[in-house]
Amino acid sequence: MPLEQGAMMSRTGIVFYSRSGTGRSVAERLATASGWPVWEIRDAEPRSGLAGDLRCVVDSLFKRSPAYRYDGPELDTLDHVVLVAPVWLRSLAAPMRAFLKTEGSFLPAYSVICVMSGVGGFRAVDDIATLAGKKPRSILLLKQTDVLAEECDASLFRFKEQVAASTPAGRDDSHVLRAVD
Repeated sequence: MPLEQGAMMSRTGIVFYSRSGTGRSVAERLATASGWPVWEIRDAEPRSGLAGDLRCVVDSLFKRSPAYRYDGPELDTLDHVVLVAPVWLRSLAAPMRAFLKTEGSFLPAYSVICVMSGVGGFRAVDDIATLAGKKPRSILLLKQTDVLAEECDASLFRFKEQVAASTPAGRDDSHVLRAVD
């Protein structure tokens, strides 16, 4: 949907990375609930099979920044970006880290959804905030088992409402008295 100059619509988009498909599922579910467009970060070289598993481990342990592909818009053309980021070995997935190393400074306001098998989500959020140079507006940590069991929709809906409330078009400040100096 085109955005007219000066329109009060918020330009919010979802950017995700997913190796196993769990992050993709979260991004698609959120897009369905919100109507926000989705763009994917992809590995330049596939991570399939045992060799792909080993690359994930090595990239995570050594904080490497592998090559990636991203065909979405320039981040600074959006009002708000929702990052859907997997957690590998208790840290931010290497392709998302590589993306944020090059693009993080262009992030407008943003929020984060971390998908993990167990723990490490808060560490990943800290990594994202460091790479972006600012803190996220909203954070949601999801366990992979909950996503696969389709038990995350209520959490995604609440998250969507938080993000919408924090964006210019989603904010209704009409009932708030303005501060007067």
